[in-house]
Amino acid sequence: MSSDASPQPYPGDPNQPPQGAYGPPPGAYQPQPYVEPGVPQQPPGAYGPPGAYVPPGGYTPVPVPPNRSGRGRGPKVAVAAILSVVLLAAVGAVVLFKFVLNRGPDPAESFPATASMYVELNLDPSFDQTPKLLEHLQKFDDLEDYDDTDELIDGFIDESGIEGVDADEDVNSWLGRRHGLATWEHDGQTYAVLSLASTDSGAAEDGMAQIRAAAGTEEEQFAYTVEDDHVLVVIGEEGAADALAAAETEAADQPLAESDQYSEARQWLDEDQLLVHWIDMEAVGDLAEMTTGTESDAVQDLYSGHVIYGLSAFDQGFQVTYRMFGDADHLWTGTEGLMDTMGALPASDVAVAAYVPENIDEITQGWLGFFEEFYGVDASAEPVEAPLTDAEYAEYMELDAQYWEGTLAPEDEERYAELENRYWIAGTEDDPYIEETYGPDFGEMESAVGDFAGLLAGATLSGGGNFDAGDEFDADSLHFAALLADDRAQELEDLITTWSEGEPLPEGVEVDGSELSYAGSATAEGTLADDDRFRDFSGNTPAECSVIAWVDLDRAGQEFPDDFEGLEPLSAFAWAHGAEDGDGTGVMRLYLKD
Repeated sequence: MSSDASPQPYPGDPNQPPQGAYGPPPGAYQPQPYVEPGVPQQPPGAYGPPGAYVPPGGYTPVPVPPNRSGRGRGPKVAVAAILSVVLLAAVGAVVLFKFVLNRGPDPAESFPATASMYVELNLDPSFDQTPKLLEHLQKFDDLEDYDDTDELIDGFIDESGIEGVDADEDVNSWLGRRHGLATWEHDGQTYAVLSLASTDSGAAEDGMAQIRAAAGTEEEQFAYTVEDDHVLVVIGEEGAADALAAAETEAADQPLAESDQYSEARQWLDEDQLLVHWIDMEAVGDLAEMTTGTESDAVQDLYSGHVIYGLSAFDQGFQVTYRMFGDADHLWTGTEGLMDTMGALPASDVAVAAYVPENIDEITQGWLGFFEEFYGVDASAEPVEAPLTDAEYAEYMELDAQYWEGTLAPEDEERYAELENRYWIAGTEDDPYIEETYGPDFGEMESAVGDFAGLLAGATLSGGGNFDAGDEFDADSLHFAALLADDRAQELEDLITTWSEGEPLPEGVEVDGSELSYAGSATAEGTLADDDRFRDFSGNTPAECSVIAWVDLDRAGQEFPDDFEGLEPLSAFAWAHGAEDGDGTGVMRLYLKD
């Protein structure tokens, strides 16, 4: 405190510090920098004494240059700072997602390599997918309140009606976001195996115990083990505990994730998927034969190999991508020009185009062989069940109506199941199934299919029409065309007339060399290629397509509002199937309204 009762005001510039305020006191020692002869000296006014030498790498404060332009550097500095923060935030977000939020192993690592079918659900696959998923779901009235994936799980548990399970305490307290389900055969039995990502093993122990108690099952039907980052569950009719131990042992040695077939399929599919579904067709056929007793040769002859599907979200909706990894080349080959043909069709509510491969004979023979396995009944066979009497049939129809109306009483369920089983196996006394085959003679069908296949080999087929609230389609909007490989359109018309029992084709059908076509008086204006949604779809399809389908769901909702109640956000459905390196492949897209 000053002893001067009236201190004198500071005489200098009030905006500048007093002389010597930041310098050493007078007379204090000040080190002098070394000045090397011949080295250019700093100009007067620069930081440091004139001529001071700064060694290489030494720190030299640089003064802010005067503002010669009259404009400050503030905006540029601010932008640079913002960009730096954004970059750091982005890097941090990626690290956070990959190493913190996306915890839990790949579920496929927890399953045995001999699993026949595998489904993976990932509610947080990436920072790109998850926001799109939630945004799309909120367009639907029943899902608009779900702001995050925790709320989705809460809603699922509430809808499941599981008594005695608290969603937050017993499930959300430990459940992660990446889960898997597989079907697996062990010791002559089929089991469902689940891998549930876990973020808290202690809470998982408590939650799983409560879930099993609420389900009222024992360890022999519902066995589980809790690991640090996941819970492995095995469910079956019996022997679940032994199956769980066997599944863990096999998965540790040969996990599904490292099997040749699954790893090949998963590497092909893009990483960011909400749902992945993989099927080993041979194992599924063997499983069907084991559980139902039905021979699986027909199924495996129709298709063998393995299939993978992936569900993802894109900006305008959801997409399913699939590939069929066959043991042989995919029979239904495609053509590069089919998408152009489809785009040139009238902009109808429904449209389809297909390329008929030249080996259609081989394909149809395979289909017919598969169909023959299940067609008709051997007339020499003995009935395994008694046909329904008139009274039993009347009783069955009454119970069937109650079943579909949701009014069937619990005490009548067993009787209904018995009558339904007998009806579908043996028919009625007035119309027994054992005495005659279903439908026309199979030989006649085989002959007709062969005739059509011979004409359509190498052809391009297309057609479409508009919805009509008074009927399914507006007849005047219909159109179709068959462009054959040869000038045999007249033979095709004659064959169609023969199989329609003499009924002529509609007026307006034109036959011109290799083309048979028809266009109604009110076909849609413009082309499909004019539609932004279709153009977007066409850029994401196989290079060689064999089948393409388009349905304008927005128009369907306008014409049939009762059938589309709750589905108002749907805009369009598109599907294209083709071939890639000998495998069948395709993409389906479900477009939503903005």
